[in-house]
Amino acid sequence: MERPCLSRRRALGMVPLTAAGMGALAACGPEDEGFGDANPVRAEDGAISLDDVPENQTTLVNFGGQQPFVALVRGTGEDITAFSGYCTHNGCALAKEQDELHCPCHGSGFDPSTGEVLRGPASTHLPTVPIVVENNTVRRDR
Repeated sequence: MERPCLSRRRALGMVPLTAAGMGALAACGPEDEGFGDANPVRAEDGAISLDDVPENQTTLVNFGGQQPFVALVRGTGEDITAFSGYCTHNGCALAKEQDELHCPCHGSGFDPSTGEVLRGPASTHLPTVPIVVENNTVRRDR
């Protein structure tokens, strides 16, 4: 009689390790808000007042819907660019920390004004998000 490769005792002993591993992976999911203390501004009905986006800063905004988090980069006036609020490495929501957008899952860093990678493991810059500015409001251009 052949002995099984994995004993019942050994298989049952792996259950807690598997559950812990799955919990750790779940913490890195793209639905994780990750924003830390930044508290993204919530857009009402998919739009945000231009007055809620400070000039010469990056503001994290939750526009709702699928992939709702966007980093709005405002210069002066209506000069606004938008980048995805998700890390290009594994899809975790980014946090604004000091002078960068930081991935709380694996430590990637992005320049908040250009979306360029400052530190890996991400190797691709943040993609731009199309937005529309009209009547003193900002909304995603779908």
